[in-house]
Amino acid sequence: MISRETLKTAIDTIDDTQLEILHRIILAFSKPIPHTVNHSLSENINPLKGSIVFENDIISPIDLLWEAEK
Repeated sequence: MISRETLKTAIDTIDDTQLEILHRIILAFSKPIPHTVNHSLSENINPLKGSIVFENDIISPIDLLWEAEK
C-alpha cells in the first residue's frame, strides 16, 4: 500500500489536467453507494428487449449455403 507522503509527492508532480481528473475520481469515490435500484431506470437499459422474435437458429454454419429468399 502507498504511504500518504508518497501519494502527496506524486500529486505534487502531476500537471493541472491530471490533477483535475484525479479530483473528479476522488469525488466519485466519495459519494455514497445507493442501496436501492431505480426500477424505472433499469427498465430503460434494454428498450428493444422482446421486440424481435427468433425462430430456430438464425445463423447458419459457415460450411452450408444460406438462402435468404426462403
